[in-house]
Order: sequence, then C-alpha cells, then structure tokens
Amino acid sequence: MHSQPDFVFRGHRAAVNAVHFFAGDRILASGDQDGVLILWSMPLKRQLVAVPDAHSAAILAVGSAGANTVVSQGRDDVLKIWALSADAFGGSLQLAASLPVDSMTFCRFSIASSAAGAWVAALEKAGSGSAFVYDVAHGTRRTFSVARASGTRMGSREDAPTCLRLTARDDGCLDLHVGYEGTAVRHYRLDTSPAAGEPALVWEAQTAHQEPIMGVDVDAASECVYTCAADGQVCCIAAGPSGAPEVRAAGALPSPGAAEIRCFESPPLVAVAGWDYAVHLFTRDLAPAGTVRFHRAALTSVDMSAQSAEPLPGDADDLAQQRWRARPQWLAVASRDARVSLWGAGNVTSAR
Repeated sequence: MHSQPDFVFRGHRAAVNAVHFFAGDRILASGDQDGVLILWSMPLKRQLVAVPDAHSAAILAVGSAGANTVVSQGRDDVLKIWALSADAFGGSLQLAASLPVDSMTFCRFSIASSAAGAWVAALEKAGSGSAFVYDVAHGTRRTFSVARASGTRMGSREDAPTCLRLTARDDGCLDLHVGYEGTAVRHYRLDTSPAAGEPALVWEAQTAHQEPIMGVDVDAASECVYTCAADGQVCCIAAGPSGAPEVRAAGALPSPGAAEIRCFESPPLVAVAGWDYAVHLFTRDLAPAGTVRFHRAALTSVDMSAQSAEPLPGDADDLAQQRWRARPQWLAVASRDARVSLWGAGNVTSAR
C-alpha cells in the first residue's frame, strides 16, 4: 500500500470527477462538481487554463482529440468540444461545438482516435437506448440504437445503458462496448463511412455482477473487456474455447463500489477507482497487484500517462527537455475531496 503521492494538484474547490492526460503527456485535464474545467501543465505542475463556468452543472468526463481539442461532458446534459490555444505558461479554451446528450447524469462519453480521425460516443436518449457517434473532424453526428430488453418476473423491460467504451480498429471501424443496468455487456461494431447503416451486434455476455455496471474498458491487444460495478466485483470477459464471450476471471474489491475501471497497456495493469478512497490495482488476470490510498473521500477517475517520446515545444531549453525525457510515468487520481494526486507508476507497481 502506498500513502504519499509525488504531487498533489489543489486548484479545485469541489469534488473532482474526471482526469485525462493528453498532448503527449504535457497536459492533464480535470473537471469538477461545480462545472470547473482546469488544464494543468505537467512540466511546470501548475494551472495552464481554467474555465470556471465550463458547464452549468457538474462535469462528468473530460477527454481530448489530439493536442488542441478538449472534450467535456456535464450533468447539464451538454457535451462540449473546445479548441485549445496554449503555450508553456498559459492559454485559452474556445467553445467549438456543443452537443445535447442524455446521460442519466452519470453515463460518461468515450472518445477514440486514430490516424483517420477522432470520434466521440455518448448517449442521446438514455431511456430509449439511443446513442450517437460524433466525428470531431467533420462535425457530423450519427445516431443509432443500443437498446436492450431485459426479462424480469414482471415481463420484459428496457435495460438502460450505463457506461460506454469506444475504441478505434486498424480496419477503420469502431468498436463500442456498452455496459447495462441489468449487468450485461454488449459489443457493437460501427462502420465510419458516410453510408454506414446500423452498427452490428458482435456479441452479448452476462457478467457476474449483482449491481448495475458502472465502468467498462477494453484491452485492445487481447480483446479482453473489463467491468466494475457497485457490488465490489471486477470482471474480465474474453472469448472462450468455443469463441463465444464468457467471464474469464473475476476479482473482488475490499469494499463495494467503484466509479471507474481502466486497463493500461504499459505497465499492463487494471486500475479501479474505489468508493473506499483507494485505487485498486490488478494484473490482466485480475490478481491483486497493489493499492494506492491517500485521499479522504471516494475516488472518481484514474488515468495513466503514456510516456510519449514527443519533446517539449521548440522554445524549451536543453535542460527542460532533458528533465522532460527523464520524467516518471504518472498515475493521476481524482477524488471527491477536491484534489488530484500524482503517483510515479514505477513506485506504485514496484511492490507487486
């Protein structure tokens, strides 16, 4: 267990609900319960840009499409695309697009990028199972259904989608994994061409969860799907011997409740932001790999820097470039205690 982070960002005055690294790890974005969006300079460990009224209600999620486009989603049922203009010491965000969403106040958008472009997936009308994918470069929006009926003793009812994960494929298609209130997961495949029809349902699997799924993420290399829920279980879904999806492994949190699950490629870890104030780390097979505990309130979001080889902008001197190349890989943790903590990934994983 690790209890002291390498650094703490304290610029928020309300619960921090989301964190995200982008721009070659140079910037960390965070959004809070008051609708404040902050971009932090990672080389300087200070605020780069702050938008006090980015949303009229709590920010649920933040992301990026390249180094100069920021995406945020609020409980005001608006998803915003921002154009970033910044140098090493400051900058500004200008609103480029604003999209209506219906997230039931907790289902976060998901963004996928590739050499071909960037796309954002979100719920359009959660009650009807309507979702959309927005092409950031072209400004086009495609709506489709991810509705699922769930059988109960009282008959069939709508099984509400609760979380999404969008990933880009090498063949130009997109994969969308959807977690549901009834504890099922569906995998859809979307063609990104203008003439594409409804997405194809690749598979559906029932997880071992006893409560609605709160988070889903994908290990693209192995095609394993990881889920967390309010029940304290963590599940891994992968193809079984017959090729059909099945629960390959299940892990358990010390206490019920998780806000987000993330699967990182390097180091190969699964991280869960727990309601018990701790990040719980697992191997890809969901064997316990460590715990990170520092915050004084429930955790909401985690992200890992990619250790990009991209240098600092050309006006940075040789010493700054040298320090940047020697930086540790960061694990960022957001909490309802209004703080964001930074942990050296090598430190939190060395005890495994």
